[in-house]
Amino acid sequence: MLRIRDYCTKDIVKLRSSHRIADVLNAFLHSRLDIACILDDSDRLMGIISKNALYRALLHGATLDTPIEPYIRQHVVTADADDNLDHVRDIMLQNQVAHGVILDEKGYVLGVMSKSDIIRGFLHEKEVLINWLSDLIEHLQDVVVSINSESQIATFNRAAENIFGLTKQQVTGQSVDDWLPQLSDGLETVLQQQCSVDPRRISIGNHTVIASFIPLSHNKSVNGAMAVLQDITTLEAVAKELESTKNLQHTVQHALALSYDAIIMTDVKGFITNINDAFLELFELKNEALINRHWLEVIPELDMEAVLAGQTIEGGIRTIREKPCFVIQEPINRNGIHLGTITKIIFRQLDEWRDVFRRLEQLESEIHYYREELQRANRQSSAFDQIISQNNNLERLKEQALLAAKSTSTILITGESGTGKELFAEAIHRESKRVGNFIQVNCAAIPGELLESEFFGYAEGAFTGARKGGKLGKFEIADHGTLFLDEIGDMPLSLQAKLLRVLQEQTFERIGDVKTRKVDVRIIAATNKNLRQMVKEGTFREDLYYRIDVVNLSLPPLRERMDDLSLLSEFLVKKLNKKLNKEIIGITTQALMAMQEYLWPGNVRELENVLERTMNMDVKQWIEPQHLPEQIRQRERSDAATLPVYIHEREDRPKESESHSLEEMEKHMIMSVLEQTQNNRTEAARLLGISRSNLYQKIRKYGIKQEVRFHMK
Repeated sequence: MLRIRDYCTKDIVKLRSSHRIADVLNAFLHSRLDIACILDDSDRLMGIISKNALYRALLHGATLDTPIEPYIRQHVVTADADDNLDHVRDIMLQNQVAHGVILDEKGYVLGVMSKSDIIRGFLHEKEVLINWLSDLIEHLQDVVVSINSESQIATFNRAAENIFGLTKQQVTGQSVDDWLPQLSDGLETVLQQQCSVDPRRISIGNHTVIASFIPLSHNKSVNGAMAVLQDITTLEAVAKELESTKNLQHTVQHALALSYDAIIMTDVKGFITNINDAFLELFELKNEALINRHWLEVIPELDMEAVLAGQTIEGGIRTIREKPCFVIQEPINRNGIHLGTITKIIFRQLDEWRDVFRRLEQLESEIHYYREELQRANRQSSAFDQIISQNNNLERLKEQALLAAKSTSTILITGESGTGKELFAEAIHRESKRVGNFIQVNCAAIPGELLESEFFGYAEGAFTGARKGGKLGKFEIADHGTLFLDEIGDMPLSLQAKLLRVLQEQTFERIGDVKTRKVDVRIIAATNKNLRQMVKEGTFREDLYYRIDVVNLSLPPLRERMDDLSLLSEFLVKKLNKKLNKEIIGITTQALMAMQEYLWPGNVRELENVLERTMNMDVKQWIEPQHLPEQIRQRERSDAATLPVYIHEREDRPKESESHSLEEMEKHMIMSVLEQTQNNRTEAARLLGISRSNLYQKIRKYGIKQEVRFHMK
């Protein structure tokens, strides 16, 4: 945008109303101007006086010693220094004046705008636009050539120089027929027909291009033509390579069909790309629409998770459809890129490999564990996965926050202290992909008199003790990033008004500075207070409330998500073990029951505090009820409580196991369910209420495999 301050005449005549006509004329002679600004005692604009007004005064009998006050025009057209040229032009035309006075941000006279100044500004704007257009055409990857109505070359960009082997100086102004015969026919047709022609394929040296021809018009009359050429040489090479790939694929399919062993190939996501007849025979399948189906739908018992993750699986024996088979699985890589998998199964005459089969079976649990660990790690694709939870309400909030992160709308996070508002704010920032910083300001922790300088910064010398060179405020530090306003309900009313202005205009001034600064900041606010009630009471601005409450995320307290207590406790114990250099295994069932009965007014922050305090006591391996603080033990239930997630009580459980630790009970339950399901681990995971990957982890953790076999019939 062209601003007045860049084009107005700043070297102007400034006088007082007490000056004489002679003083004004003398100033006009020295400055060669036709207008002077008259200022009052405060240096504010009082009016203007023009050379024509003085001439008329002298013609009507005034002398050179006559004061100028009677001839001052007080009704003056003014404009702000940051207005654009279009606005000033319209004001001057509307008021039919030749000059306008330009005022700075404080209302003082900055300069004078004349008709010639406006014309000079618009000419400069036109020159800038022409330069932009020229640079754009010059740096396009596509070839651009244009001719005028006389068929002379007018435009010839760098891409054209490269493809034709000519320079712009050689061809500009020359006939297109003489220098570019490949394009002359299309360009001449456009000039004759005065309309676009269909794109055509043209060969230029070693290049193949698609040429589009369009007319160039002015005042509804075609006075030129343009050719835009897209180089498709590389695309044609790709097409030939694709044809070769098709031939190679046909060859591979013939090789698979002749193979004596069962072979299946998948892409990197596990969708079947090739399969042979021996494989169909082994798995008793029919080759009907198996291609492009996921392996889990067709052969879930084959287990391809690890090889899909890029691991080469050591060949070994497995039982498939009651047949011992030697299975080899390898990833398909090219230039370090994982493209898919190939699995080869030798299932004929394998009795001699029974020993290998036994060895492979012993390693089955470990294979499943690492495969599922990798799968779980790959699923952590969002910053919100770091927020530990299995509660349905909180999971929905995480989904809503992930969607909100993609927008630029202001977000208000509400909830009690310790519910994780800061964690949500940081996750939203990371998922927003904003390039700036995540800056947090605790509105309750900073004294009210310092909040404004913290937010907006200050200029050098703004007040006694101000830092030399001034100081950046949080808004500037968070430019192109996110500003997290924690405990916004504690912000003083005086600062709320200034914050509202920044949110609306994205501009502000440092304390003691006159320069307006523009920022691009995404605001996330948080509070544990009822802002609606504060608005009614007059302690929080209503307009600011509606400005920040665009997307509202209300985090539930811990007492409303007690299904997360076991998961959170396990996570925090591991975290605190590293911090305190401890080796606490976990929390006993009885201690967890007591914790489930407690209301947790301090939420997750209080839970971490309690666990850290408890782990600093004389705890050996397990946190037991007597280690917990008194306020939690007082609420312990006398009746039986629901065991932590993934542990389910059974009526036939031995009574003596009631005194066992949490892990012993869990191990017993898993073994019992595996007996019940005849080692069907998918069904066992369903009955236990946990995922299949979680079950495999626990089987490996407790070494259950051999013990289950001992108990099975």
